[in-house]
Amino acid sequence: MFWKTGAKLYRRTDVKMTLWSLFTLSISFLIIGIFLYQYLNRKLIKEVDRFLLDETEELADVLSRIRIEKDALQEFENDMTVKKYYPTFFRILNENGDPVYSSRDFGDIAYKISNEVLDNARKGVETRENIHSSERYRSPRIISTPILFDGRLTYVIQMGTSLMFVKKSLYSFKDIILIVFPIMVVLSSLGGWFLARKSLSPIGYIASKTRTITSSNLGERLILRGTDDEMDDLIRTINEMISRLEGSFKRMAEFTADASHELKTPICAMKGEAEVLLSRGRTGEEYQEGLAHFVEQFDRLNQMIDNLILLSKFDSTEVALRMVPLRLDLLVKDIANLFEVLAEQKKLAFSVNILQEVTVLGDKTRLQQLFTNLIDNAIKYTLEGSIRITLGRNGETAEVKITDTGIGIPEEEQKNIFKRFYRVDKSRSKETGGAGLGLSIAEWIAQAHHGKIEVQSGLGEGSTLTVTLPLIIYNQEDQVS
Repeated sequence: MFWKTGAKLYRRTDVKMTLWSLFTLSISFLIIGIFLYQYLNRKLIKEVDRFLLDETEELADVLSRIRIEKDALQEFENDMTVKKYYPTFFRILNENGDPVYSSRDFGDIAYKISNEVLDNARKGVETRENIHSSERYRSPRIISTPILFDGRLTYVIQMGTSLMFVKKSLYSFKDIILIVFPIMVVLSSLGGWFLARKSLSPIGYIASKTRTITSSNLGERLILRGTDDEMDDLIRTINEMISRLEGSFKRMAEFTADASHELKTPICAMKGEAEVLLSRGRTGEEYQEGLAHFVEQFDRLNQMIDNLILLSKFDSTEVALRMVPLRLDLLVKDIANLFEVLAEQKKLAFSVNILQEVTVLGDKTRLQQLFTNLIDNAIKYTLEGSIRITLGRNGETAEVKITDTGIGIPEEEQKNIFKRFYRVDKSRSKETGGAGLGLSIAEWIAQAHHGKIEVQSGLGEGSTLTVTLPLIIYNQEDQVS
């Protein structure tokens, strides 16, 4: 039970942050403590060496004046032994390493001179040594300094002192570290916990608030804290996500309502017509005419259902495009040839102006569907006048313009024409059999090809729809298939 509680507690972010901050501070404190300990040790040893070298200089000065005189050396020794913190002992050796004079305390350390010390002295180099002792605080430090008279080695002065005060200072420093460390651990734990809780408290608000937001209240938003920090950025991001979800839900609801209405209307009409046919006896021609009308309505319903299925696939990104290099000018020309007869039937002037050879990367079937929808709309909503199709280049893009002299689109309605089931003139759309899905499909196809559709129109002035698609740029030596 305790293990499960501990595991659950450790999974909390504030606990992890506290433990990591404690671990980081502890490691930092340990590194700093070791560095300061080593620095203090070197500093104290350096001070001891400076003291010993000063004493060595004084003794060398005595030897330069009187050479070996026991009274003078004993007087020097007595002055040294009365020092409180660094009681000093010394020994004087001749050029062969034999003792000439030794202070009283020097013999207590059981020191034996090494060949290395004598070799360094003959080279005029001093030697610094730490002598290990069984007593904890009495490990002495000795500096062996060569004394030259008339350019040759005469004496070797070995000056030493106990490192007792150095050791005591280091142990005191260590004790202080051991006392401060637990205090630091406690304070850093409390501070880390406080900072972690304070830093994560907005996340608790965000979590609790987002739990209350469902599909029924997507209009609600999280409140910014006003700190303009990472938490405010997170709140803005979540608010933007909720806005996108709200828009998606609204579009879904509108799509469902519009689809239901569009499907219900012809079904009700067919039901009413069937009831009229069955209300009394009819001739064979009347039944045949009614059935022909039913087939027409079924075709319209079938086309609408196909478009709805296609749009649902677009939304779920289930439509795979077969992107290949293709000649857009040839594609547009072929489609225009199919609609030329329909335009002639309505006595509309129909022209195609291919300015340049254009190659794009695209799905041939979907691009055919795009231009078919646009040209079909242009012919449907143009009662008299002309339809003109122009294709050319504009920088690194291809532009296809479909211009008509039809009924036009009011400026306030132009931003809505690509919405699903949206129709500017609903009565005329009923006559032409449109369901308001063609432009939505066309816009999706253009965007899937990294392009766009723009509209310029005025009521009663006709319309121009411009499709922009990125070109494939070939080098001169490349061959276009």
